[in-house]
Amino acid sequence: MKVKAAVLHDVKTPFEITELDLDGPGAGEVLIRYVAAGLCHSDLHLTEGDLTPRFPVVGGHEGAGIIEEVGPGVTKVQVGDHVGLLVHPQLRRLPLLREPGTRACATWARRSWWGSFPDGSFRFHSGGTDYGQDVHARHVRPSTRRSRSTRW
Repeated sequence: MKVKAAVLHDVKTPFEITELDLDGPGAGEVLIRYVAAGLCHSDLHLTEGDLTPRFPVVGGHEGAGIIEEVGPGVTKVQVGDHVGLLVHPQLRRLPLLREPGTRACATWARRSWWGSFPDGSFRFHSGGTDYGQDVHARHVRPSTRRSRSTRW
């Protein structure tokens, strides 16, 4: 499907609203239509070069929306559920990650700034180029493997 997304092509450049192709949901994934989203201070680190992702990257990582489609094997959520997306998953596997507060493991951080899914694939594309996913677009396709459903 065609989506509009906030894309960053390099450091010291502004985010640009760009039309991209978004793959449909695969196994364990959902398609979410954002109804509220925004770029935050973390995204400024990308524009300033404090954090260097793989470019181009779709910016943003927090928002709220409605699930429009579910992929094979998705059981925690269903079409029509209202969901919120956070900056990163709270996996709580390592002792440090079980403490209160927001933390991410090194594996998650490397994967997040690279913009790919764990298998190395990308969901956003245009003209033969894969776009990393940090992610704010009108629609997104996250994994539900480590998610919790919240119905409003």
